[in-house]
Amino acid sequence: MSRFQSVTAHWLPCRINADGQEVDVQSRFSQSPTDSTSFTGHPVLKANLRGRPLLGTKLSLPAPYTAVVVHPDGHQFEDDEPARISVGPKIEDIVLWNLSVEPKASDRIPSAFLWLQLANLVHSEAA
Repeated sequence: MSRFQSVTAHWLPCRINADGQEVDVQSRFSQSPTDSTSFTGHPVLKANLRGRPLLGTKLSLPAPYTAVVVHPDGHQFEDDEPARISVGPKIEDIVLWNLSVEPKASDRIPSAFLWLQLANLVHSEAA
């Protein structure tokens, strides 16, 4: 995975215990658009995870925020020293998935994105 390519992150309604190995997600997780349009204006996506139906929508981070993939590099020299990380690719979009129901604007993640937009307005200079 190149540091300069951009990727789509998938926010799944589950916990995944990862061991750090890269997995070919494309071959194990397929998604397709439905005829519905989500609150974001993007098509509602459908997929399955271990036989459970998922519905999702694409979210964009509010300006001026960006997200990147980070990996711990495994070097921590002192106990009180923060772990070091390496920066990977930029996250272009996030697909938010719910079990069996379409994501809504009132879900936790879209609501958090709204707070980011409000914080920018509150802390911007008055016109």
